[in-house]
Amino acid sequence: MPAKQAPLPVLIVGNGPVGLLTALALAKQDVEVILIARHMRRLGVPKAHALSPRSLEICRQLGLPVAEIRRLPAHRNDARWVRFMTNCSGQLVGTLPYENMGLDVLDHTPEMVHNVAQPDLEAIMEYMLDAEVNVDYRLGWTWISHEEVTRNGETICVSTVEDTYTGEEMQVESCLVVGCDGANSRVRKAVGISSEGEETADTMITIHFSADLRPVVGDKVGMLYWILDPEARGFIISYDIEYNHVLIHNIDPDVTPLSTFTPEKCMNIVRAAIGTDIPVDFNCSMPWILRRKVANNYYRGRAVLAGDSAHSFPPTGGLGLNSGIADAHNLAYKIAAAYHGWGHLPTLLKSYESERRPVALHNSIQSVKNGKKIFHLLKALRNTGPDIPSARLEMMRALNDPQQRNYVQALIQDQAEHFDNLNRHLGYVYEPGWTPQQSQVYKPQYRRGARFAHAWIKSKVPGVIPPLDPVDLSYLDDLSNSKAKDWNFSVLDIVPLGLYTFFYSGSTWGKKIPVLRQMFAQQGVPLKVVEVGKDFDFVEKKPGKAWMEGYGTSKSGGVLVRPDQHVQCVVAGNELPQRILDDVLRTLGRQY
Repeated sequence: MPAKQAPLPVLIVGNGPVGLLTALALAKQDVEVILIARHMRRLGVPKAHALSPRSLEICRQLGLPVAEIRRLPAHRNDARWVRFMTNCSGQLVGTLPYENMGLDVLDHTPEMVHNVAQPDLEAIMEYMLDAEVNVDYRLGWTWISHEEVTRNGETICVSTVEDTYTGEEMQVESCLVVGCDGANSRVRKAVGISSEGEETADTMITIHFSADLRPVVGDKVGMLYWILDPEARGFIISYDIEYNHVLIHNIDPDVTPLSTFTPEKCMNIVRAAIGTDIPVDFNCSMPWILRRKVANNYYRGRAVLAGDSAHSFPPTGGLGLNSGIADAHNLAYKIAAAYHGWGHLPTLLKSYESERRPVALHNSIQSVKNGKKIFHLLKALRNTGPDIPSARLEMMRALNDPQQRNYVQALIQDQAEHFDNLNRHLGYVYEPGWTPQQSQVYKPQYRRGARFAHAWIKSKVPGVIPPLDPVDLSYLDDLSNSKAKDWNFSVLDIVPLGLYTFFYSGSTWGKKIPVLRQMFAQQGVPLKVVEVGKDFDFVEKKPGKAWMEGYGTSKSGGVLVRPDQHVQCVVAGNELPQRILDDVLRTLGRQY
């Protein structure tokens, strides 16, 4: 992609959250985008719900209104627990925390997890896109195929798209095709990318319904309700406890064919899950199989995959949407670098695959593991037989037997990893051979490839923090007034999209900083330089000291952070500017 003339736009296929976020991230880096979607209106099924701390950090960097997202349900006090119950009005068998919603998580991130129905998140993203002049958003167009041709020495993509409703065809030229078109991706199939995965014997049906469950559950509010009753075995996701829910029900199609799941039958299952007679509206239902799939390649030629088109796995763990958002974040700055002429596209696409695919593999395996463990728990109650009254009787016998009940409660406690993924959300490292040791406990890693570590800061120089609203902590009714007043910005906020940011401390850098700036400028690589202690300071001494010791700035070292807020390199005070630049140019695939 030459810098000497205006490049062709990037074509994004699919307007789910990953497609929308990719478009927004590119537009904010002055990349022209054409975004197409098959339908004029999206489905109302709520789908994913958990926005991880990392995803919200990314949303914040992109200028999405996180405070507005948090005003949408499910609110923190309604979403802190996972309940294991015979039914929603029945016996409580066990409780686990849902993700980490304690104040201690704010030692590691400015953004606590929030649960919001996917269509509501997409609506906010679409609203933000409306203000972007760099985005041409076309609804009702289906991507059919593409070919790559050479014109004036440059490779371009010529895609055939058709009007979904009339069949009219047209051609769209772009510098790249980004497939964000879901698990059944046309883009992936068209370019012949295969997938590896694992399919279980568990078939599910998702039933979307509307009801006010607050009077039913009383003080047992929760984000998830695992229903043990054999007629409704599965779990309820309460996107809004007073209105919006899905029941994901485990079925055996050999015993009960999918064709028999009429709206009436689905409503009977929902009523069994609720356990008492209240007004309920049926919205829709959809069957699926507990499986994982990860593409063997994330790109081929000028076609790239992101989100569910690259990886799809069960909802057990809430890792799918968040993996896709991180895909978009990683990919967008690399496309922008190539688009503006300071990065080599083939090298950057290769690094996108090598960094994001291992994360998807680990998350997909964990998601299937979670699903197998949780349904093993349900089967331990001996409530899986086709005779519902007999199975219900067996379940109650098991729960009334002290030894069997203790066994079931131990199995419930063994599910804790399923619902606490802070380390998976914050602790992944872009490094060959990296493997997560566990899901729950996160410790900052002050190293290459890791997410840049959070600490609360205050600016000492105008402009060091980009134009951002203070972090919204108004949803925390247990946060002290002093912290609510002082915790306004994270050191992550200093790192803008589209630039490398170098943090340093110590007089040894005095003469080297102008040289570093000049070298980056000569190569066309955008760089921001920040002096720790002079341009900003830490709100609290102990976390600030740990941060400085971790990155070596307490001993005149420095840390270079990529546009996606991952660490490029940690350097000692005697490091030469040329070596820092060489490292960046190498990862950008630049020859100089």
